[in-house]
Amino acid sequence: MMSDLNLGNSLFKGYNDKHGLMICGYEWGWSKADEAAYVAGEYKLPENKIDHTFANKSLYFGEQAKKWRYDNTIENWFEMWGHPLDENGLGGAFEKSLVQTNWAATQGNTIDNPDKFTQPEHIDNFLYHIEKLRPKVILFMGSRLADFLNNQNVLPRFEQLVGKQTKPLETVQKEFDGTRFNVKFQSFEDCEVVCFPHPSASRGLSYDYIALFAPEMNRILSDFKTTRGFK
Repeated sequence: MMSDLNLGNSLFKGYNDKHGLMICGYEWGWSKADEAAYVAGEYKLPENKIDHTFANKSLYFGEQAKKWRYDNTIENWFEMWGHPLDENGLGGAFEKSLVQTNWAATQGNTIDNPDKFTQPEHIDNFLYHIEKLRPKVILFMGSRLADFLNNQNVLPRFEQLVGKQTKPLETVQKEFDGTRFNVKFQSFEDCEVVCFPHPSASRGLSYDYIALFAPEMNRILSDFKTTRGFK
């Protein structure tokens, strides 16, 4: 049942329901501002289901979606890598091929205990989404997620779904005047994995630093589009 997936945007048959590009974080955000707005009755949830892409959640969530820092940062990254996302309507094939989820189906405003994500229920949640969606590219948004993937209780099961590892985990750090972060790359027979620092919770993370990874990301995203037959 595809309806039981925990997603941040709609599924589009032939685009992101299989072999799409998965954006995966730790868990759903629930900032203190969101919590206060909810308590005050100001946090409005949609009443009707409306198709929406990761690039344009305002179709469903309204204007509040345009203020979400996590989403906005990722969209800026795509633009810096040479693959801007179309925010008009449902966009094109590339926009419909993106699917957003999280390692865990939980919600919180801080990650007090990262080790909780290696608990069986959270591992099962992640692998269930991989089984159902079979993404060609996974962009992890959080530095520990590559560690979780390579956990001895996860990696063998992951390889059963996306094929054997073809390039082991590689950690890359670029020369930079400001704060430098690790970005991790790993390849499998049917999936490319890249692990970034958390877009909205990594102190000192700058757009200029992420832009230095444009050559690698342009190649991965261009190959993805070619494989899927997107322009």
